[in-house]
Amino acid sequence: MNTRENPTASLCLLDRDGAVATVTLNRPDARNALNLPLLRNLVGALGDAHARHADVLVLRAVGPAFCAGADVRADDGSAIGQPGLRRRLIEQACDLIEAFPASIAAVQGPAVGGGWALAASAVVTLAAPEASFRFPELRLGFLPPDATIRRLRASVGPAAAFRLLAADERFSARELAGLGLAEAVDAADLDARARVLAERFAAAPADLLDRLRTALTT
Repeated sequence: MNTRENPTASLCLLDRDGAVATVTLNRPDARNALNLPLLRNLVGALGDAHARHADVLVLRAVGPAFCAGADVRADDGSAIGQPGLRRRLIEQACDLIEAFPASIAAVQGPAVGGGWALAASAVVTLAAPEASFRFPELRLGFLPPDATIRRLRASVGPAAAFRLLAADERFSARELAGLGLAEAVDAADLDARARVLAERFAAAPADLLDRLRTALTT
């Protein structure tokens, strides 16, 4: 993505190294909250990574928070029970993340609402001790994205998924690791662990990765 052509592109950075694409949320002053410019750039970066035939995605973020969820300060047509453009872009980003043969979310801090939805769309979530996960959507009048509901139900069953999605409760990296939803990693090792895993995944044939991912997540 050419930042000279798109002055807001620095909100989301794309780096390509062989078969591995790294997409970085880069709005740390706002805890990487998902406003429309960031979401448009995220969707663009993910689409660009697909267009460049990346087989493995690493999704990461800059700053103390992975993603504080939707930035509701700007009107995007949302109303109680009626998600607007932000929600559609979040769901589009989740679909693009799911479409990679292999994907890793490296979560260094809080992942809230749409932020957790993005991380949950990856096949593997690495979580530092400072990471936490929460879905406040029901309290705000919305269901979580369909893909998130489906993925969590398939991973932990309907009862545990209901609690994760409905309780508006903050879950730690250790709690998610106990459910098999994350791998707990020391903060200092988070990026290195993501790189090692990405390189291991990239060493496998992409078509077999894709078939394995599809078999395990559908």
